[in-house]
This record gives sequence, C-alpha cells and structure tokens, in this order.
Amino acid sequence: MDSDRWLYSLSLSAVASSVAGLLVPLYIVQLGGGSAALGLSASLSSLVGAPGAVLAGRYADRTGNRRGVVLVALGAGAVALTLLPFLKTVPAVIVVNAVLAFSLAAISPVVTMLVVANAAESNWNSRIARLNTFQGYGSTAGLVIGTVWTVGVATVLATEVVQESLFALAAAFGVAAAVLGARSLPREAALDVGPRRSSRVATILSRTARNTQDATFSFGTNRVFWASRALSFARLRRLRSELPRPLWLYFLAAFCFFTGFSVFWAPLPLYLKSTLGFDSGGVFALYLVNNLASAVFFERAGVLSGQRDIRVVQGGALALRAGAFVGVAGLGLVGGSALTGGGLGPLAAVGALLFVVGVSWAFIAVTGTAIVSRFAPANARGAILGTYAALSAIAGAVGGLLGGWVASYRFDVAFVLAAALVVTGAALVYGAKRLSEATASPPATPST
Repeated sequence: MDSDRWLYSLSLSAVASSVAGLLVPLYIVQLGGGSAALGLSASLSSLVGAPGAVLAGRYADRTGNRRGVVLVALGAGAVALTLLPFLKTVPAVIVVNAVLAFSLAAISPVVTMLVVANAAESNWNSRIARLNTFQGYGSTAGLVIGTVWTVGVATVLATEVVQESLFALAAAFGVAAAVLGARSLPREAALDVGPRRSSRVATILSRTARNTQDATFSFGTNRVFWASRALSFARLRRLRSELPRPLWLYFLAAFCFFTGFSVFWAPLPLYLKSTLGFDSGGVFALYLVNNLASAVFFERAGVLSGQRDIRVVQGGALALRAGAFVGVAGLGLVGGSALTGGGLGPLAAVGALLFVVGVSWAFIAVTGTAIVSRFAPANARGAILGTYAALSAIAGAVGGLLGGWVASYRFDVAFVLAAALVVTGAALVYGAKRLSEATASPPATPST
C-alpha cells in the first residue's frame, strides 16, 4: 500500500543494524578487545534497550509526536554508525554502540503505535506482522550484504579497510532510512489505546515478532513498553500472588537458559576469529546460516508444538542447543592448525552446528510464548509476556558479562558453562509436568 511506504525506511534501518550487530564485535576484536570487552558491549546493549523503549514510547504517547521520535532515533542511529569507524579505542566503540542500541530500541514501540493507528483492532495482528516482515527481511539482507561484502572486498583490500568500508555502507543505509522516513512517515496518527488494548498489542507482538537473532532482544523491548502501559504497580503486586506456580518455575528456567544463550553468543565472534581462524566473511556467513535456520523452521515449530507435549518439545530443543554449544567448544580443542588448514570443511562443521542452534531457537521461541500465554491470567497476558521479554533482556545482560569474563580465561569453559545453564533450564522445564497443559499458539507469519 502507498500509505505503507514508510515501512521501507524501517527495512533500511534493519539492514544497517543487522550489519552493525556483528561488525561492531569484529571491530572491537580488531582494536585489540578481548572476550571481556565483547561481553561488556553485549551486556550494555541489552541493558539500555528496555529503558530506551519505555522512555521513547511514553514520550511519544504523551506528546503525540511519534513521527519526531522515530526520526530522531533514526538520525541518532545513523550518526552512531557514521562515527564508529573513526573510533580507535574499545571503550569509545562500546559507548557509541550502546547509543546505537538505545536508538534502535526507542524506535520499536513507536513504529508499533504508527502501524496500528487508524486501523481496526481486528487488523492489528496483520499490521504488526507486516511491520515485522519488513524489518525481518531487512535484518536478513544485512547479513547477506555483510557476508558478500567481507568476502568480495577482502580479496583486494586489507581487513581494516574492509571493515571501515562496511561501516560506511551500513551508515549509508542508516542515513537513507532517516531520509526516507522524513519523506514518508505519517505526520499525524490518532491512537486511542487503553490498558486492555495495550495488553492485546503486547500479546500480538509475542506471536508475530519472533526475531531469529536471539543474541539480542530488540523485539522484546517493544513488548516491555506495551506491557508497562497495561500494568500498574498495584496490578503487579496482585499478579505476584496470582501467578500459578508453573509459570514462576518457567520464569526461573527461562532465566537460566537465556543467560546461557548470552554466555555463548557474547565471546563467539572472537572465538571464531582467534581460535578457529575464520575471517570476517566466514563469521558473517555463519551468522547468516543461524538466522536462516530459525526463519525456515518457525512454521514447523508451530505445527509440532501443537501436536506434541510442549514440555518435551522445548526441553528437547534446549538439550539439542546445549549439545551444539558443546560441539562448538569441541572444535576449538581439535587445534587451530587442523581447522584452518582444511578449506571449507571447518567452516561447514561450524555452520552445521550453528544451523542446529538456529533450528532450536525456532522451537524455543514458539513454545516459550505458548507456555507463558497459557498460564498468564487472561486479563494481563500481554503484560506478563512483556515481563517475560524483560526477563530475557536482563538474563542477556548477565550472560554477556559472565560469558565475556569466563571466555577471557578459556573459551571452551565458557561454552560448556553456557550448555550447563541451558541444560539446567531444560531440566526445570521437563520437570514441571503441569507445563504439558500448555498448547502452542497458532503459528503466525514469522519475522526473518
């Protein structure tokens, strides 16, 4: 639709953020940063996301200047992307990357307001799914561009020049997103969303915004904002006593396995380069494999989760992911020379393991939403799903710091620790037999 032309600006922004999401860790490594620095960067990016979403969303809600908030956030992101290649110290890169993460998180709830404004409530699901599809395609395109650019340009230019030129390309996409947004974003959009409707938006987001990049939680910060609109402190105190025991137990399990995920992802770029000897193009290609694996299996995950015991499906997916984490650690023990001297074989081996990691995420994301939706009180389902998203973000921050710190001593120990936390979460899920009462939500159009 012509009125949706502004969604293309979000696709361009997603291209830029997807490239930067992996390029920044690689740049930190190039500047001499170790796994501790990568963990700090990942942790700080997770921590600023939720406040960014809540502050920007509430300002836009109070003033009605949604267009202005999105444009400022897009502009700030473009400036951050432009500055990054000129920074030559690790702390400066970490700080500016946190500004970029804050800006991206600030956009999420406001564009959701815009996409549902003036739309009948019955159309909200399809409108939000359409928004996430535009952003999802942009994220995947960013990884494709990063892979092609680092492989192609690296044949004629030095690594540092390749990274700087890719930053310039990402910044160009960021600037283009801001310019297109300025030309196409709706100038006025009436929106009347009370607490009940806010809870419904948060619920819809949980079913359509299944981001395949579980190293970050950008869609989760969106749900945190909508949940905060629907949940007062008084209501939160009441819910604390009303939530069933299986949900409390599941939140504990989720904290364990989300922490484990971040323990694995935070030091992974350095491990792939320093221990396994892959270049930047190989690293981008591996992340692309993981991303596509999740996207391809979302629909299948929804079908299988509706047919089988959801506790067994998620527990199995978690166990499979833990095994893949250990497998990635084991490859490093083979020895750097044995891996780097084998052509495409080592890359295929790691790719196969990250493919498994991606497939497992599709099943974990779908079943997690189904479990929380099933056990949350009906009148606060969206708010509880937002709490679940906030929990994942906090766990991501904790895991980023923990993974970076442990990996600074030994990568294999960090990855085995990640697997142990995931197995602990799987054991808690499998042991909570009442979770078998949950049925999966009908599969929605997944974000790629």
